[in-house]
Amino acid sequence: MRIQSLSRSNRFLLWNLTKRDFKLKYQGSLLGSFWNFLHPLIMIMIYTLIFSQMMKARLGAESGPFAYSLYLCAGIFAWNYLSEVVMRSSTTLLENGAFLKKMSFPPAILFGATALSSAINFLIALGIYLTFSIFIKDLHPIFILCYLGCMVLLAGFALGLGMFVGTLNVFLRDVQQLTNVIFSLWFWFTPLVYLSDALPEMARKLLILNPLYPFIDSMHQLLYYDRWPAPLNVALMFFWSITSLLIGGIVYKKSVGFMRDQL
Repeated sequence: MRIQSLSRSNRFLLWNLTKRDFKLKYQGSLLGSFWNFLHPLIMIMIYTLIFSQMMKARLGAESGPFAYSLYLCAGIFAWNYLSEVVMRSSTTLLENGAFLKKMSFPPAILFGATALSSAINFLIALGIYLTFSIFIKDLHPIFILCYLGCMVLLAGFALGLGMFVGTLNVFLRDVQQLTNVIFSLWFWFTPLVYLSDALPEMARKLLILNPLYPFIDSMHQLLYYDRWPAPLNVALMFFWSITSLLIGGIVYKKSVGFMRDQL
């Protein structure tokens, strides 16, 4: 009973922290939460106008004028989710240090609230993207569901990585800056704004070492190409998601006893 009660109270706290995080993001601004809809809408419009119309970016001779923006958004929103979760997780324990010292609850809940709040932003962006796509191409519901399944695995990968980075940053404050540098390089090593076929053969072989590649490639296959992801990519998504959660969980568990003294 005691364990159940604690679990129930933690779930209630997680939900309330998620709502607080979502509402406070634009608190004090004139448009408030409407920015959560406006940002992805503007992003899609920019990609469509600049890349598809002004720069005439194409994914092959037979691709339509909006093909590149569809391809770009299918992966870039997932990247935005990962980077938002990890970057915000890197500082969430430090930012809530006073809160953690006053109340007794597992600090890991803060990581969960960050991941859930970012997931709401992602779902809003995906909804706008799917609405935009309806007027351009046929959408297959089964592929949309599989895309969401990939996002669940990516959420696990992001949460584990966020816990790892956020925990280390409590003890070594340079971790946050190092993470920024790594993510800047990681973005360009991932086929988000270009096709993997455009890379030299050696670079294409090295993509297997990129933990994010199977997620992004699978999402492109599902939403843009209307194809099932490669079995190897599916296996790698499960592998990286589980591995990230295990490593993040172990580092957090080993450090949680000393954490409050460092905040």
